[in-house]
Amino acid sequence: MANVRFLLVLPTNPDESDRMNKFTIVGTMRQQPNQFSINFVNSPNCTDNITYHFKVRIPTQTIIENYKSNGEWSSSHQETILNIFDESAFSLEFRFDYDDSTIHVYQGQGHNFVTKFETLFSLSEIQSIQVWGDVQKINQFSLSYD
Repeated sequence: MANVRFLLVLPTNPDESDRMNKFTIVGTMRQQPNQFSINFVNSPNCTDNITYHFKVRIPTQTIIENYKSNGEWSSSHQETILNIFDESAFSLEFRFDYDDSTIHVYQGQGHNFVTKFETLFSLSEIQSIQVWGDVQKINQFSLSYD
């Protein structure tokens, strides 16, 4: 398993009409960070299937988006260069569109659009959220539901 710094297991909800529609995370970086990622994983104990991998390479200000299926990273990843991350902290909001199976990412309180990613897996398969990389502290995990 990857270097998991923080792990959040999502509560199971038998009513599909009442599902997570927004996830907010605010964190502080380690000294001289190189990268961090937020991973929407299909099992809390195994990283073989990752619905959405959102990685930031801080020195190059590059965002890498990808997914992992049966232990293999997809060869069709997206890379975007955005100068929005400093070396001390981050604040991200992920919004889930179950009908289109897409995740919309915003910086801060949902004001600055960063990217949109269409997932291979159904969003309802996400069971945990993992933070990897050079993150020192998570100041806020916030889940919103329909």
